[in-house]
Amino acid sequence: MSSNCKIHLLDGGLGTTLGDSHKVQFTQKEPLWSSQLLIPTHPHGPKTLLATQKSFVDAGADILLTATYQTSYEGFGGSGYAVHSHSSPKSEREDGDKKVVNGIMRSAIDIASDAFSTQKDSNGKIALSLGAYGAIMTPGQEYTGKYDDEHKSSEQLSSWHHERISVFSRDSKCWERVDYVAFETIPLLAEIEGVRKSMGEVERLNGGAAGSKPFWITCVFPGEGYCLPDGSSVQQIVKAMLGKNDGSPVPFGIGLNCTKVGKVEALIIDFEQSVNALVESGEISERPSLVVYPDGTTKGEVYNTSTKVWEIREPPGKDDLHWDEAVLEIVKGARERGFWREIIVGGCCKTTPREIGKLRERIDRLDKE
Repeated sequence: MSSNCKIHLLDGGLGTTLGDSHKVQFTQKEPLWSSQLLIPTHPHGPKTLLATQKSFVDAGADILLTATYQTSYEGFGGSGYAVHSHSSPKSEREDGDKKVVNGIMRSAIDIASDAFSTQKDSNGKIALSLGAYGAIMTPGQEYTGKYDDEHKSSEQLSSWHHERISVFSRDSKCWERVDYVAFETIPLLAEIEGVRKSMGEVERLNGGAAGSKPFWITCVFPGEGYCLPDGSSVQQIVKAMLGKNDGSPVPFGIGLNCTKVGKVEALIIDFEQSVNALVESGEISERPSLVVYPDGTTKGEVYNTSTKVWEIREPPGKDDLHWDEAVLEIVKGARERGFWREIIVGGCCKTTPREIGKLRERIDRLDKE
């Protein structure tokens, strides 16, 4: 059974690669982070973004995440555009700016598509990257889940996520080029429920499941703990991801991202046990795919959400495995257990095309065994 579990390679950390390889600096004055480069007037701009995404394709990535993780009307509002979340344009300028911002956001799909275009016989897939609400806060709160009072319930978060995803889903030419929707770095149980509800709205407005897209949900497990920042256990997480939940659409893939490699193996086993419990209870009939893309940070490297700088607080040990080696061992174990339908694996923060290329080589060798 394990040999039938196909492994797909995701790309790596876009924002950190832009910073480390292209010297793009992000500050609190740039609330869109890597999405800032979608703006044509940015000093680095779309060309640098395209070159970076193409480098992941050249490294062997099967799937590219779009540069939309932190896109939001709030972020563009903080970047000089007259746009506001959940607000209809009240002037000619606001109406014009909203159309411009929508076009900028959708251009991320074009850039990802162009990154694959130079590959002969490319079957590359595009995943629309949508970060947690906390990712657009200043400073970012996707690692803490400390949201404002207007974005705490599943209904509030569903409304916010639906407004953003609608920018893409209501434009048919843009939407048809999206292969997957990736809800990433989710820190709250209520937000898991909220993104599922938002996909339900997409289905409803696009004429049913045929007008929707396969989507995955990945959570973040910061620090040394094995639960969400809100205290939710893996069992509760899996229930929220796959349970019936008032008929909300079910993600095809579940898992984690933006998490230390050393914690991933134990977390995946917890996910497997929790999914199996739902199967045995009869609540679900099919196992999902596993989606896992941990950070590529060295041991003790921590992201400071206020300064937007990675800080090393503990030196790595001499016996620590290289990132690609550690991730391959995790994936190999997951495939050998024969639990998941498919596995999507890649890297999050601090993983460059170099790490993704090495992981590509290891996966290819594994497939030949």
